Amino acid sequence: MSKKAIKKDLIIEAAIEVFSKNGFQNSSISEIARRANVAEGTIYQYFRNKEDLFFSIPIEKTKEFSKELDLHLQGITGPFNEIKKFVWYYLYFFKTNPEYARTLMLEMRVNKNFVKTKAYNSFKSFTNRILEIMEEGQKEGIIKKDVSIYIIRQLLFGILEHVVTRWLLKGEKYDLMEHCNDISRLVIDGISNLKGKRRFE
Repeated sequence: MSKKAIKKDLIIEAAIEVFSKNGFQNSSISEIARRANVAEGTIYQYFRNKEDLFFSIPIEKTKEFSKELDLHLQGITGPFNEIKKFVWYYLYFFKTNPEYARTLMLEMRVNKNFVKTKAYNSFKSFTNRILEIMEEGQKEGIIKKDVSIYIIRQLLFGILEHVVTRWLLKGEKYDLMEHCNDISRLVIDGISNLKGKRRFE
């Protein structure tokens, strides 16, 4: 990794800490610069302003998420097992990145400008992965063909985002992973053409 890329990563991580602690409105570029141990002017070499930095965070974190997700899915066979692994990794990622979770779920997702950003579009890289998994299942005949995979995708991410948001609002006082199997079972039961335990290998 180049020195430029390393410095950008430091700024992003510092920004996550500051935005998570203070919120967008109460955070400043100068505080982020101090946290990243760089000159304030250095930040403007990478980002136009505070909002640009703010909405750049999920772009970089989504790259990290997608890369790790691909690794976790290697060696996993069968659409249902892939869905289970996806749900597990999604919850694990936010459990181990609580500051980013707070910034994304409690600040960005409720910002009216979010859907207009490149950050919003960057989510397609991993949300489309679920579509690919379900399309595979429909071709194999183990996922019902009369269900819309796009509606199921919305359902799945709606549940996951709600679970993470509730965990954050409750002060992260319980294990986020405790919902993993219930979420997987709810989705798989709704789309499966199979009977009994064969859904959960």
